[in-house]
Amino acid sequence: MGRDAEEPDGREPESNVYERVLAEDREVVRRLFRVTLGGAHAGLAITVCVVALVAAVGNAAWALIVGGAVAFWFTAALAAGARGGRRGKAAVTRAYLLTFGWAGWL
Repeated sequence: MGRDAEEPDGREPESNVYERVLAEDREVVRRLFRVTLGGAHAGLAITVCVVALVAAVGNAAWALIVGGAVAFWFTAALAAGARGGRRGKAAVTRAYLLTFGWAGWL
């Protein structure tokens, strides 16, 4: 009996049902955490507005701290992407999505 064969009574073998349900669950999680460039652009715009608001309301030191934290996160994501084998535009795009893509979930 092959791996994709049905049981004599027409049911799928238990392992195939389990694997199918696992694949469906993984697809749901992938769709849930998917980010787009549009969402990343919105995240960048929100971040710039927040840093400008902090600079206007607070002081420049706090704006530099917040901006520096975002820049550090982008640099760390870029380094991780380059370490993972991405180069050039692909690494920058992945770091951009990881840094600012959260806005797509709002």
